[in-house]
Amino acid sequence: MALIGYARCSTTKQDTEAQLEALSQQGCDQIFSEYISGAAPYSERVELQKAIATCCQGDVLVVAKLDRLGRSMEDCVSRVAELLDDGIHVKTLDDRVDTKGLGRMAKLVVGILAAAAEIERDLILERTDEGRRRAMDAGVKFGRKRTWTSEQAETVREFRAQQLSYGAIAKKLNISIGKVRRILDAA
Repeated sequence: MALIGYARCSTTKQDTEAQLEALSQQGCDQIFSEYISGAAPYSERVELQKAIATCCQGDVLVVAKLDRLGRSMEDCVSRVAELLDDGIHVKTLDDRVDTKGLGRMAKLVVGILAAAAEIERDLILERTDEGRRRAMDAGVKFGRKRTWTSEQAETVREFRAQQLSYGAIAKKLNISIGKVRRILDAA
């Protein structure tokens, strides 16, 4: 029986180090990790595919949390069910899931936990959206900062008033057409 570890973070701004360390401490024989969105389909999760392909009957796939395996409750449950059908067990580092000791109840327990995880994720997204709306109502600006000076903006507006095309303005000022549009949209 081998322990195969899989770690995933959504962005490179996050760090897989804690997951990798925990998987090592768990005694994983091999560890696979990647930076990919939780919303990405299985076909794009190359390292997860490698981790699963490495597992043989009787092995245990170890992940930090169940949501590392799929992008929705259905995705997680079906992935675990497929693994169980192949004789591969799943264990989470948060100790919520260990299919080895659950026997025939494993699929049921995994389904319930995956549903709870999906609800938790939806609530987090809801709270995040609410916070973003409140911040916008309070005047907080999101997105990139302007990359042009007020002098550039004035020159762009003057050229546009002279009926120059966006392309001609961009060429004269050595900036992109997109920047010309953004400057004029902001005016």
